Amino acid sequence: MNIVSPSLSRASVGLPDEPGYDPTLAAWKPEWPQADGTRKRIGAVGTPHFDESRTREEFRVIKRHLVSRIQAPPADSTRNPRTILITSASPREGKTTVTLGLAMSFMFEQDVRVVLIDADMRSPELSRRMGLSKETGLLDYLEDDRLEVQDIVYPTSIKGIFAIPAGLPRITAPELICGNRMKLLLDVLFQGMGNGFVVIDSGSVLSCSETISLAFHAGQILFVATKGQTKRADVDEGLGRLHRQAGPIDDTRVSMVFNKTSRSQSPVRYSRKT
Repeated sequence: MNIVSPSLSRASVGLPDEPGYDPTLAAWKPEWPQADGTRKRIGAVGTPHFDESRTREEFRVIKRHLVSRIQAPPADSTRNPRTILITSASPREGKTTVTLGLAMSFMFEQDVRVVLIDADMRSPELSRRMGLSKETGLLDYLEDDRLEVQDIVYPTSIKGIFAIPAGLPRITAPELICGNRMKLLLDVLFQGMGNGFVVIDSGSVLSCSETISLAFHAGQILFVATKGQTKRADVDEGLGRLHRQAGPIDDTRVSMVFNKTSRSQSPVRYSRKT
């Protein structure tokens, strides 16, 4: 099933017109290889057990749930539902595995592109697993006005899926992510992709202040919790913090993904609850 959306303008992605905004701003174009003929390092996209039908179908269920919200968004929403933030209450809940599994589920869609952003500055696991840890990435772009979006977007082993690694660690990471250049990055990505998605692998809500800033941009949030590990009090506090500082948070915007459920012995089985 194809995902169809109207052409994207600044207003359609939830960004108001700004003084001096140029609607002809050069957008990043997802090309393979790059337009100048050069080949960047290719990020590896893979997750354990995805070739097993049950795991694959569970990620498809999550994907279809997210897509249904795009097709029928809340009337009062000002955020782009194609920007999906993946977070949790605490570290090591399986956010990166969910990010990669969700991305792989999109490879079955026709003409849909996905950009994965590693925004977990405490533990950039997505960059590590994709083999892009040492590459120019998000923080480099946010700090250096000379860099352009195409300088930090990398092709991956799956056509149609692209990646932005975390970049060089900086003590100013929270302030950089809070800045206007983060909004500009998302704007340019969507101008270039059109019918696409941005999936942000972020830090945990209770330990990373920048996750709240990222939540302001996200039309949808996947909140990952691990069976037998995550405390209910931490989930409540994490969701409460998102609601107070980047809300509203309700079942039209947030989905719970339960990791390592008892339905299987596999470490990468998921269930969904809204």
